Amino acid sequence: MKKKVVLLALTGFLLSLGLGYFFSVKDQEKQNLPTQEGTVQVGKSEVTVKKEGKIIYQYFYTKDAITKEVKEPVPDFLEGLNREQMQSIYSGWQIVYFSPEKVILRCSVVGKSSEVFLLKEYNGYLAVFEEDSEKKMRLKELTEVPISVLPEAERQQLIEGIYVLGEENLVRLLSDFTS
Repeated sequence: MKKKVVLLALTGFLLSLGLGYFFSVKDQEKQNLPTQEGTVQVGKSEVTVKKEGKIIYQYFYTKDAITKEVKEPVPDFLEGLNREQMQSIYSGWQIVYFSPEKVILRCSVVGKSSEVFLLKEYNGYLAVFEEDSEKKMRLKELTEVPISVLPEAERQQLIEGIYVLGEENLVRLLSDFTS
């Protein structure tokens, strides 16, 4: 009799353990499903960026927990790109929202929110400008990189100007242009 009770209790325990595992795995699968939040699908055609749209860059600064936004019109080289193409160009960024009219990109910046730089063409070369305390841009460094050696898309970006927030992002972007 004791053997039957122990065997029955052991069977009940193992059955409970198995069912608990099964349901916890099912719950995890539901939570790990990829979502398409932030993407607007229009009919069956592919969603691409329009020239009339806006690009919104959101920078989250880790040292002072401030998020800054920079809104810009869509540059020519981004017009007609889909979400995957945009993600390949902005590989260090998270695409928060994607539609033909608006793209929101977000990144974390290690540093304070007051560090603002501008990469721009200056006298045919790649130049770094820095925002001073009066919110005016002043030349920080003129590199030895002529923009004529860069691909057309990058030249166009530099002619329009690229805002960079944080010293870490500046170093990373400069290394991309100089390699």
